[in-house]
Amino acid sequence: MAAARSTGSLARWRRDALRRMASSRRATAAFIARIPAKELARPLTLDRWSAKDMVAHLLTCDEETVRRFQLIARGRADRIFWFRGMADADRFNARMVKRERRTSLAALLRRRRRVGADLIARFRRLPLTALRDPSHEWTVVQWLTMPGWAHETEHLHEMKAWWRGRQRELRSRPREPRDRQRAPRARRRP
Repeated sequence: MAAARSTGSLARWRRDALRRMASSRRATAAFIARIPAKELARPLTLDRWSAKDMVAHLLTCDEETVRRFQLIARGRADRIFWFRGMADADRFNARMVKRERRTSLAALLRRRRRVGADLIARFRRLPLTALRDPSHEWTVVQWLTMPGWAHETEHLHEMKAWWRGRQRELRSRPREPRDRQRAPRARRRP
């Protein structure tokens, strides 16, 4: 009876995780779609990353999560690289964002949609028992919240805050004078 209850709670946890992963990625994609292309390249956050860099960062984190799911599915969770601290994570993030700076935003967004769909499909196919497998250094239930949706949501909030500030900045700028004023129309005499 306890095993059935445990399986039921894991199934609910997975359904909730799937919903959150899909929802957070849709929200980020919708937000990015509203930003003018030239603004996406403007520095906005840590290390002077732009919104485009943030897309690259989120994409490469999803790719790393897909690799973890692949290893778990093959019974090789012992080969997962775990960040041992923020220094490991910072090095990984800086290396990945630098690598992706040459990639166009359109290509990043296409790849992100493909990787996001793969991420969700691979997670859905993992056996429920793999989610709490005690032989793993960290179980999926322990680590997925951060790369699954919390990380994405945090960065989306950062990008939204940047964009609100940027819009205020654009609105408060004095308007540049027009190059030439329109000449008043001459009145026609009857």
